[in-house]
Amino acid sequence: MSEPTRLPLEGIRILDLARMGPGLHSSQILGDFGADIIKLEPPSKGGKELIPPAVISRNTRSIRLNLKKPIGREILEKLTANVDVVVEGFKPGVAKRLGLDYDSLSQIKSDIICVSLSGFGQEGPYSQVVAHDLNYQSLAGIPHMTGDVDGPPKIPGNAIADDAGGISAALAIMMALFHKQRTGEGQFVDLAMVDTLLNMMLLQLHFAQAERNTPRRGQTVLSGRYAYYNIYPCKDGKYLSVGPFEPWFWAKLCGLLGVEEFAERQHPETEAEARAQIERLREIFLTRDRDDWTRELMFQDTCVTPVLDLDEVMSDRNHRERGAIVSGSDLGEGFEDQVGLLFRMSKTPGRIRRVAPAVGQDTRDVLLEIGYPESEIDELEREISTA
Repeated sequence: MSEPTRLPLEGIRILDLARMGPGLHSSQILGDFGADIIKLEPPSKGGKELIPPAVISRNTRSIRLNLKKPIGREILEKLTANVDVVVEGFKPGVAKRLGLDYDSLSQIKSDIICVSLSGFGQEGPYSQVVAHDLNYQSLAGIPHMTGDVDGPPKIPGNAIADDAGGISAALAIMMALFHKQRTGEGQFVDLAMVDTLLNMMLLQLHFAQAERNTPRRGQTVLSGRYAYYNIYPCKDGKYLSVGPFEPWFWAKLCGLLGVEEFAERQHPETEAEARAQIERLREIFLTRDRDDWTRELMFQDTCVTPVLDLDEVMSDRNHRERGAIVSGSDLGEGFEDQVGLLFRMSKTPGRIRRVAPAVGQDTRDVLLEIGYPESEIDELEREISTA
C-alpha cells in the first residue's frame, strides 16, 4: 500500500484562541490541508460553554488552559514559541490587556503571525460595538438587497460573515506564511468581518455609485428585476432557479418554454413589461412539478436548476460523486455525513483525518510536545484545567 500524500500544510502549527465565529471555519479549512490546529479552551463553566458542531472542529486538537493562573501563562508562552500563527477573536483591546496582542507575542517569538478577528476591526468608531452576523450583513447592505421589491429586508439563511470571514482569515494566514517564508518576518493581521462583506458587495456598491442611485431589493438584475434571473414556484410547491444571463442561453430557454417573443426582449424597458414576463414564466412553471422541469431543462444549456432543500443538498448525486458531500461511513468510525473539502488539489489534496476532539482531549499530548516531563503531566493538567 502506498503512503498517503504529504498534506500541503504539514509542519504548520496554529494556536486558535478564537473558538467561535470565523475562527472556526478558518481552522477547519487549514486543518483539512494538514495544519496542526491547537484550540485553546478555558476551564469548564459547569456545562454552560458554547460547544460548536463537531463537523467544524474536525482535524483539530483541543487543550484546556486557565490563563489567569501563572502556570497557564507560562504554558501559553511555551505554546507561542512552538507555533507559527496565533489567532484570537477577543473584543478589540482585550488581547492587549491580557498580553496576547502582537506586540506582546512577538517578544516571545519574533516571527510570530498574529491574527485578530473581529466584527469591525481593531480601530474605528464601531470597534467596540457588540454585534453578530446579521448586524455585520446589515452594515454591508446585504439584507437591504434581499427580499421582494414591495417587502421588507429579509434575513439571509446563513451566517455569511462568519463563513466568508473564515475563508478570508485562511487566505490572510496563507499570505502571511508566504511572506514569512520569503523574508523570515512575522506580522499582525487585522481582519474585520464587515470588510470581508464589503468586498463581497464590491460590484453592487460600484454600480450604485456609478449610477448615482441606490437600488432597492427587487430592482436589480441580481435581486429579481427580470424574468431571466429569478426563482419560480412549480406545481408541487417546490422551486426552480432560472439564471440565463447570456442572450443565447435565454433564447434557448424561451424556445423550450414556447415564449420565443421574449428572447429579443431580455431587458424590458418598462417595469410593466418586466413584470409581465415574470408572471408569464410563473404561469408556465406552475403547470408541472419541479423535477419534471429539471429533467427537461437543466441539461439543455438553459441555466435552470432546482432549489434544493437541505436534505436534498446532502443527497445530491453531483455533490456526492465529487466528494463535496462525504459519507461518514467512508471516513471512518465516529464520523457523520458532512461537507467535504473546500477545493481539490491534484498534487497535495487535503484529508478529513480525525473527528472533532472532546474539549481538552489533547492537553496531555500538547504539554509533552512543548517539553513538560511526563512525571509532572497529571498534576499539571489538573491545575490548568480548573478555574
